[in-house]
Amino acid sequence: MKKLFFAAIATLLLAACDPQGGNYKVTVNMPDETTDGQTAYLTSYDTGDTLNQGAIKDKMVVLEGTVDTTYMARLIVGDKRMEFVVEPAEIAINWQEHKAIGGSLNDALNAIGADLETISKEAEGATAEQSMEMEKKMVDRFYKAYEDNKDNGIGPWAFNYYLMYNEFGLEQLDSIINTAPSRYRNLKRVQKALNGAKALVATAVGQQFTDFADAQGVKLSDFAGKGKYTLVDFWASWCGPCRREIPNIKGLYDKYKDKMNFVGVAVWDDPEDTKKAMEQLKMPWPVMEGGKNWQEPTDLYGVNGIPHIMLIDPDGKIVARQLAGDLLIKTVDDLFK
Repeated sequence: MKKLFFAAIATLLLAACDPQGGNYKVTVNMPDETTDGQTAYLTSYDTGDTLNQGAIKDKMVVLEGTVDTTYMARLIVGDKRMEFVVEPAEIAINWQEHKAIGGSLNDALNAIGADLETISKEAEGATAEQSMEMEKKMVDRFYKAYEDNKDNGIGPWAFNYYLMYNEFGLEQLDSIINTAPSRYRNLKRVQKALNGAKALVATAVGQQFTDFADAQGVKLSDFAGKGKYTLVDFWASWCGPCRREIPNIKGLYDKYKDKMNFVGVAVWDDPEDTKKAMEQLKMPWPVMEGGKNWQEPTDLYGVNGIPHIMLIDPDGKIVARQLAGDLLIKTVDDLFK
């Protein structure tokens, strides 16, 4: 299952109108004084550019400005962040609950968030197959949110998640983007999706693996293309479905560790959290890691979500991707029949 933190209900069925341009006032309320003196940054969800900022004082900061067109923003304080819509309204943000109140679009966004949270909870403890079913429900919710809001600030955000939760072929993706408003094609995140589709072509089954190195200089080529099959697991410590795949990989490791290589690739994760998870899960194979912002492996392979498990043959050719659960076990077992 992919990286996801949101959640919606009946109001998802109603399209939210895009308010006219005007002034916005965002009041951020912090739970205690520990953030006093820190800077709150209002950034563009699409580009990451800082659009407003202010120092937190007495557990509060107020950000004011003018908006011509509503847009999805990220509010960043320290290493924490949340998303909301900048629209002409007075918006109150409860930082502890990461919730924005105020404005019709933020009301709609909260409804979408509630629905996705419900789906996410349904997926807790699910099998790999059930997780895939829950993921499809999330995809459908994001697409509905996009359809209902394509002309306001929610639309591009929902469209991005819809693209992120699917691994479309390049031609299919290009066709989908052509059905969206023309301005969507120039969005940074849509361009990233296009680049990801190109990466999927370059690293498809039948292609030679593409090498990369982690923060310690360990290379994928240290394991792959060395005369043995290699199992590569893109994962993260915070990813529940990733952790649920570890017993399957351990079972294969116990059976085939002398016949094939195993390597984990910890992405989007803090190195200390990676090490802690490896100890908790008793993972005996090596893991490559590059920190929270390590994008190279997933960019090179067009990986939008994790876990993503692939197999590379003894000569370095990719023979399978997106393996999980029983399919993973059967695919590896069949290699050694």
